[in-house]
Amino acid sequence: MATRSMSYDHPAYTVPHIHSVVTTAGAAAVTAKFLAFTTMLMKSATVTLTTTGTLTAAGNTQLTFQKRSTNGTTSVGFVNLNPFGTATVNPVGTNVTLSGTLAQGEQLVAVSGTDGTAVALVTYEFLISPGANVTS
Repeated sequence: MATRSMSYDHPAYTVPHIHSVVTTAGAAAVTAKFLAFTTMLMKSATVTLTTTGTLTAAGNTQLTFQKRSTNGTTSVGFVNLNPFGTATVNPVGTNVTLSGTLAQGEQLVAVSGTDGTAVALVTYEFLISPGANVTS
């Protein structure tokens, strides 16, 4: 297969790409992984708690979003799923703005807080960067 890039306003670059994943329970677990297939602009993550945790202190069910590459790890956003000290399952998601871009082969991951039992549903939103190569 060949790769190509199109004009900056081609639908490949203007229509958001969505990826949904469920986190894995575990304190400081690296989960909800996404691997970039081309250069992509990170727009947002929408997160909702699907399984409550056992810890009630603020920050225990926090998710930190990280960009991981051969150059290291960079934090690109976070969400605290129990801002009032109690974690509850909620069908409404919390939107988090993510900053930066992913180069082809780089990962976006979610790292959980100290609660070992909480599980969340995460939906990432991306745009392919204008001029980035896509497979034709």
